[in-house]
Amino acid sequence: MNEYNNENITVSKNELRRFFVNYHGFNEFFDLTAEHAVDAIFDRLRSVQFDPLNVTGRNAELVMFARNSRVSRADLFDALYKTRRLVDGWDKVMCIYRTAEFEKFGYVRDDCTTRYEQIMRWRGQEDCHAYTDDVYSYIVEHGATFASDIPSPKTNRGGWGNARVAGVCCEYLWNAGKICVAEKKGVIKSFDLTERLIGKTADNNAFTDKEEFLRWYTKRRISAVGAARLQNGGAWLGAYLEETAVRTKTVNELVELGELIPVTVADVKGKNNVYYINSCDMKFFAQIELDRAVFVAPLDNLLWDRKTVNNIFDFDYSWEVYVPPAKRKYGYYVLPVLIGDRFIGRIEPIVDKKSSQLIMKNFWFERDHVATVDETDMIENEFNRLAAYLNVSPEPTAKAKLLAAAKTA
Repeated sequence: MNEYNNENITVSKNELRRFFVNYHGFNEFFDLTAEHAVDAIFDRLRSVQFDPLNVTGRNAELVMFARNSRVSRADLFDALYKTRRLVDGWDKVMCIYRTAEFEKFGYVRDDCTTRYEQIMRWRGQEDCHAYTDDVYSYIVEHGATFASDIPSPKTNRGGWGNARVAGVCCEYLWNAGKICVAEKKGVIKSFDLTERLIGKTADNNAFTDKEEFLRWYTKRRISAVGAARLQNGGAWLGAYLEETAVRTKTVNELVELGELIPVTVADVKGKNNVYYINSCDMKFFAQIELDRAVFVAPLDNLLWDRKTVNNIFDFDYSWEVYVPPAKRKYGYYVLPVLIGDRFIGRIEPIVDKKSSQLIMKNFWFERDHVATVDETDMIENEFNRLAAYLNVSPEPTAKAKLLAAAKTA
């Protein structure tokens, strides 16, 4: 690769693949203590997407699992709801991020509050605004509270919405940052005042200048993925950055300031071949070998931009959770499998609650990929590690299934 202080930096797909694998810390964070790993992962990626589906662990838990050998699901819960080092909030979509950044998200909360007001109008829930102060006062008096415990009338559900006024008001207050998630039972949230939980307030916006915020937010979003192309895609979803004109202007400003480095990928054709990287992260082009299999969660930051996954990794991945079963090419909750700097297959693991076993429902090697003995051993080891992470046993026939899949690739 050319030295990054050159004006025109050109890399190959191979080099950018290695950058991504290095940047995402699959080796770097693997042997850290659980507490240090959680902090290191969020310091690097800044936000991790939350998704409520729990097939073999929820997305945020699987993001931790992929990068560290010691972290447990309880460690992430504790960081959120005991030590409060992390907080639930909107970013790209519903995410988890560092509590230290809460007051920097003021503009995002303003945007999300406006969007939630629009949703309330669409659902016919505008009657709920009259109760917001009462719901807030109830939480002030009672502390951590589930919305279902707050006396309130019903409202129009409007499709996928909350059917009770208190639930709508809690979501509104949470979007505005007045309350935070105190704890979760499954995916059911209890709420308490933001200042009581994390010692911060939504009234304090760390940025008085919106342009300054946009520069910070753009750099931060690139940190979430490592390198980002400018075109529309999953890396840019959410407030402000999904607006092409806004992010184009901001990215160009950051390039002029030397804070972002544009990198051209020589063997990618078309307008998608320029990626932007924070200048402090160019060090991740150094070659580090990933000598284990990684099961990558469907909403892992590495997969946020599916066009990049296709262009740089030559891997076509789509999440088929919402695809009707008859139309699925693979399965309901399928995890890409990374070895080295290539996606070599896909696994569909499920938990059999009756037998307390992790089942390898399906495994697919990529077309024309010839699996080696070392690769099948790595995949078996990772499967066993996932079973231990989920506190179940690996099914005894998993290795036989894996070898059968290798023969039919």
